[in-house]
Amino acid sequence: MSGFVGGAFAQDVCGEYDDQGVCTYIIPENYLPPKEFSQEEIYEMKHKAVLITMQEGTFLIELFPEDAPNTVHNFLKLVESGYYDGIVFHRIIPGFMIQAGDPNTKDPEVDRSLWGQGDPGYTINAEFNTLQHDRGIVSMARGEHQDSAGSQFFIVVEDSNFLDGEYTAFGRLALGLPQATNQISALATGDRNAPLDVSKATIIKATILDPFTTGDFGEPDRNDSIIKTTRVFTDGKPTGSFAENYFNRLHQVSFDLPFRWTISEGMGDYLNLVLEPSPNDHNVQQQVAASGFVPQVLILSEERDPSKESAGVSTALFLIRGGEEPKISDNYVFENDRGGKAHIIISTQALQTPTETNQFKVIQLHFVNSESSYSIVYVNVPEWFRYEINAFVKTVETFEVMFDGKMQSINFGQEPIFKQLITIAREKPSPESLPPVRIGGCLIATAAFGSELAPQVQQLRELRDNTVLQTESGSTFMVGFNQLYYSFSPIIADYERENPVFKEAVKLTITPLLTSLTLLQYVDINSEYEMLGYGTAVILLNIGMYFIAPAVLITKIRSFYKLQ
Repeated sequence: MSGFVGGAFAQDVCGEYDDQGVCTYIIPENYLPPKEFSQEEIYEMKHKAVLITMQEGTFLIELFPEDAPNTVHNFLKLVESGYYDGIVFHRIIPGFMIQAGDPNTKDPEVDRSLWGQGDPGYTINAEFNTLQHDRGIVSMARGEHQDSAGSQFFIVVEDSNFLDGEYTAFGRLALGLPQATNQISALATGDRNAPLDVSKATIIKATILDPFTTGDFGEPDRNDSIIKTTRVFTDGKPTGSFAENYFNRLHQVSFDLPFRWTISEGMGDYLNLVLEPSPNDHNVQQQVAASGFVPQVLILSEERDPSKESAGVSTALFLIRGGEEPKISDNYVFENDRGGKAHIIISTQALQTPTETNQFKVIQLHFVNSESSYSIVYVNVPEWFRYEINAFVKTVETFEVMFDGKMQSINFGQEPIFKQLITIAREKPSPESLPPVRIGGCLIATAAFGSELAPQVQQLRELRDNTVLQTESGSTFMVGFNQLYYSFSPIIADYERENPVFKEAVKLTITPLLTSLTLLQYVDINSEYEMLGYGTAVILLNIGMYFIAPAVLITKIRSFYKLQ
């Protein structure tokens, strides 16, 4: 492959779907899921380095296991086994990088057209981090899909920061850019950027130096924060869903961005983050047009001040600047399973402008660690509040911060009090009217399949946006449907999250519905009559599946037993 390596693997489960629900990436059965490493193991790897011996000299690779522990562990294991001995730097691009690690290059009988296709027989999880791809950085090569790295790596010979957050940087040349790598990058190349003189591009020996002292090399340049795409795991197994993870190295916090939400960073010594729905989400934009307000999730921090705490709980209260005195409807302190305390408040606040009075609803969560106080706040107008509250829930459920020298989940999102208050926040005050289209998400399907990025949920979304809402009759149908759907769906979705058996039952129940709806994707709907015709046919089909067929079956069974 022409990219940073790719290989063929045995089929296992689908790792990625396109817009039509067709699988585009198979997770190989030999995929190695990420492993948790202790601080002792990371320390041990940190004090190792890899010496690469070439015909024209040697160079030394310093490792960064704090940033990419699984990648460093894999690299050291391959070096220890002699895997890289005799391997060729098969891809040389002057002014950019040099790449090696393909076992196909060891065998002179293998056609050069296959160089770049080889792997160690497995793939590893990507570990995108804040390391900048400056001159001398060592990073993992991969294919189109983020978790397709195995053994191939590349060394950046000129600053290439456009690679940041896209490839797993895991080391650097400890002594700058030595003569050996300069000579490799200067070699003449032929097809596929392969070296013409293989002998000068061949790794003679890769050796682990243990112990290794980093010396006075200084810290590598880093991005203050990074948004990285990570695979969602269920019960330790990779799924076809992904999440966008925000990581801030300065403030040591991490969380998954809500689906179709963006983030902006404020200035200052502490966290000042604003999350807002993406302008590409036309559903939320209809809300914004109707209300004049963009819903927000704010993440704030400040230096911990015991005078602003009561029994180890922050007494902070988020207020809309210039607004009237807030009205607090719910106010709770609760603990997680580790004994950490959180303070959650639901309030409403009015803001007087020269022309009108605007009402806002706020739910805010406050907690502390040993050094800082944190606030996660969701603000919206009351009539639309319930539809975007999932963004607040997602942020809380995935939020990690530094505790006792280690990134740990705050573990507040699963507490019964938190879930209860989210249910309360969705219900009151009830909106006078529901939106013309879905706002927030397909609640029941999202809860059933575990993510807004699940292919089944995306299928429903694409069908609604690209087919149903393209006609007046379809839009009219969605108005009535949403008024019914959002009257009960939050309750069902909450119960799905609390009851795994019920969740599986719902998933089983709605699967035939999803299958029937796919029929609309394979027909051309160019008029109101066609929308009405095909839509009615699908509705009748589902009535037959869910009501008529079971009724006929029950009647037949009862008749059978009467004849006995």
